[in-house]
Amino acid sequence: MSAALSKQEGLILRSFQKVCRVLEKENDFLAELKFQKITDLLPSKQKEIAALEAALVERTKMLAASGQEHTPLPPDVEKAAQDFKAMIATNQVRLQQAIETQNSVIQLILEAAQESVTGYAASGHYVQDHRAQGAMTLRSDV
Repeated sequence: MSAALSKQEGLILRSFQKVCRVLEKENDFLAELKFQKITDLLPSKQKEIAALEAALVERTKMLAASGQEHTPLPPDVEKAAQDFKAMIATNQVRLQQAIETQNSVIQLILEAAQESVTGYAASGHYVQDHRAQGAMTLRSDV
């Protein structure tokens, strides 16, 4: 294996590790429902993923130029790739949980808003105040 390829694979390993660190932070924030912090991580996440992609593309080019397209990743880089894959799976689960939590919160708000517009009128009959319903609406195109 050439020194340049070895150096490139070291770069790939470090890139996987950096992306995983960002994903680990994101997963922690998702578990804590700290959405602003997740948003703040986005530029760093995009940067690290772009660097990883560039490193992988460069390795592919190097291998193609030397006729070794089917050379597997070294074991340490392969392990980093598996760690990345596991981190992504955790990320997807936590993201889905966060979405479900937000949907529950929205549903509670809607139910509370609905309850606030129904009640008993001065006559003693159960009524719904249709004027107040416009205060809380959801767009169906979102």
